[in-house]
Amino acid sequence: MSEIKFTKSNEVIEWDDNYESILELAEANDLALPFSCRMGNCTSCQHPLVSGEIEYPFGHTGEPDAGHILLCCSKPKEGSDLVIDG
Repeated sequence: MSEIKFTKSNEVIEWDDNYESILELAEANDLALPFSCRMGNCTSCQHPLVSGEIEYPFGHTGEPDAGHILLCCSKPKEGSDLVIDG
């Protein structure tokens, strides 16, 4: 099982496959992170990925900045722990 660490809050949360995205998991654990569209179009949910690997199972049309991920439509690759600067 993967763990996700959010550096600004110093929260470490175990990934749960019941959630469709990192953003949903964060919200369920009372982390307030910016977002707008929830579909990977607007890029307002982008955060720097410090380490780990993600996937976009449902795709996205917005392009995050280099080294960033879109929280609203990404999830960790199986077995990959993440560190997110957020």
